[in-house]
Amino acid sequence: EPGHTIDGFLIGERIHSGGMAQIYRVSYAAAGGPSDPGFPMVMKVPRMTQGDGAENIVSFEVEHQIMQLVSGPHVPRFVAAGDLLTLPYLIMEYVPGRTLQSWLDADERPDVATLAQLGAATARAVHSLHKQNVCHLDLKPANVLIKPDGTAVLLDFGLSCHAHQPDLLAEELRLAVGSPAWIAPEQIVGVRGDARSDVFALGVMLYELATGELPFGAPTTRGGLRQRL
Repeated sequence: EPGHTIDGFLIGERIHSGGMAQIYRVSYAAAGGPSDPGFPMVMKVPRMTQGDGAENIVSFEVEHQIMQLVSGPHVPRFVAAGDLLTLPYLIMEYVPGRTLQSWLDADERPDVATLAQLGAATARAVHSLHKQNVCHLDLKPANVLIKPDGTAVLLDFGLSCHAHQPDLLAEELRLAVGSPAWIAPEQIVGVRGDARSDVFALGVMLYELATGELPFGAPTTRGGLRQRL
């Protein structure tokens, strides 16, 4: 709850509650301490209630692994993580901006120039990730944040994989996981996918931004969360 202190982090307001995790603003309980990174932070806590699947905690492990390996302007900076056996959480940089989902939720479609800027910024972010040997594998409008300077930041690495690290989801789960409106066909049948899967998802997002519809005939869902397979 807001006001509680966990491992030296003061919990603030909850800013997101999704099917896989909840996110809170946090700060150091002792402001200006020696470990203060100098930027605003959030805490991501996986959902672990009765009925939640094993993918929630496995995805947390994956995101913990990936966030320590990626860097640059297109990912939030990693700060700390909680003990998996006590209270799993991830502390990372809070990045201000507007998600691609907000453009979809607007009444008007972005103009051609804006669409080109959004697409180029997102493609640069995805390319940066691929150069670091990481495939995101859950690209969707809610996971792409556009900062005020136009830089795209990718969020939610719970389904990602690194070319030189164990793929925990492939090892521990055999079911398809992902956001069904955007994942590539091979992911739907349970294949984890590769960089080409991210390119597919990028194309779906751009089509949706341009037309307001998904390329397979399903209308865009506004304000709601799509369930993972």
